[in-house]
Order: sequence, then C-alpha cells, then structure tokens
Amino acid sequence: MIKPAKYVKEQDRQEELESYSILDSLPEKDYDNITAIAAEICRTPISLITLIDTDRQWYKSGHGIPSGLETHRDRAFCAHAINDPNKVMIVQDARLDERFHDHPSVIGDPHVILRRCPSFE
Repeated sequence: MIKPAKYVKEQDRQEELESYSILDSLPEKDYDNITAIAAEICRTPISLITLIDTDRQWYKSGHGIPSGLETHRDRAFCAHAINDPNKVMIVQDARLDERFHDHPSVIGDPHVILRRCPSFE
C-alpha cells in the first residue's frame, strides 16, 4: 500500500472543509439517497460520500456500509484522489493497483475492487 501525499494546498482545503460544518454531523436522508442512487447507477454493493479531514476519512453517507465510520487518512482511497482535483481518479481493479493491492479493505472485508461506473464509460 502506498500512503497518499498531503495535498499541496492542504491548509486551504482543510479550512474550506471546516467552513461547511459537516464533519461528524448526523446522518441525512438526502445524502443517503445520493449514495443509494450512485450504487444503483454503478451497479455496486457499496457507495460512499466521504470527507478527508486532517488525519482521517469520515463517512458522511454509506450505502452498503454504515455512515459515521472513519478510517485513517493513510488508508483513504480518496486521499489519493484529492491530490489531482482536476482529474477523475479511476481504479479499474484495486487488487492490481500498486497503491492499493495490499490495502486491508482490498485483501479483507469488504474486498474492495473499485470498478469503474458504467455511466463514465
């Protein structure tokens, strides 16, 4: 597993995130509807809305995984994605990607693969 680098404008990004006052907020049906729709469109059992905080990834909403969970930022797939905000990060198969091939969520439950959503093909 390759740990993600910190974003080059990390302080600005963190201040912007905190300005929304969304971290550690209660579950919200609107967000849960979004993750449910995303899972249906992409035909995946799991869909998430996560936020990258200073040292953690926090799950605002989860379809197939409960919301309110968190993981360490070093294990966050999204912490890689935010490093290039103008490019969509596509991982066809996490088992074959050097950044994620031995990630605990890839080699163990929930056995994440990160297939590309058909609507983006």
